[in-house]
Amino acid sequence: MLKKTLAVALFLATGSAMAAESDLTVSQLATSQSTKAEFSKMVEGHTLPAWVTKGGTSTGTKEVQLGDNRYLVLESCKPHDCGSERIAVLYSPKLKRMMGLYSSVDEAKASEQLAWLNVGDAESIDGKTVLYAALTGSLENHPDAFNFK
Repeated sequence: MLKKTLAVALFLATGSAMAAESDLTVSQLATSQSTKAEFSKMVEGHTLPAWVTKGGTSTGTKEVQLGDNRYLVLESCKPHDCGSERIAVLYSPKLKRMMGLYSSVDEAKASEQLAWLNVGDAESIDGKTVLYAALTGSLENHPDAFNFK
């Protein structure tokens, strides 16, 4: 009986933790005591608009596998103008590691500027692929195509 109770408690605790992770937003990563230092490291040397940390329009969190590590993929965009500014973040709760991609579109010039944030050599190709796929909608449309083991 005790084993069943412990198993149920563990299952509920794990489910709650997973639900909490799936509700994360980019602005929460920027302001939460447990993640803001890593977020600051990720954006170091870049000036991002205030909506990134104050709360943009967010979509649901997704998960991808890069090598042996699971990453959460978070997306956010400028409120009422998602087409002009967007950000995607890969976050590994286990590794306490974040990397991101900020996109700014200038419609008058028909151009897009990308700022890669804290993307290291180990994750360079696959990490950049996932981040850009998140911004373009490819990750949403083909979620299983972006797990790299």
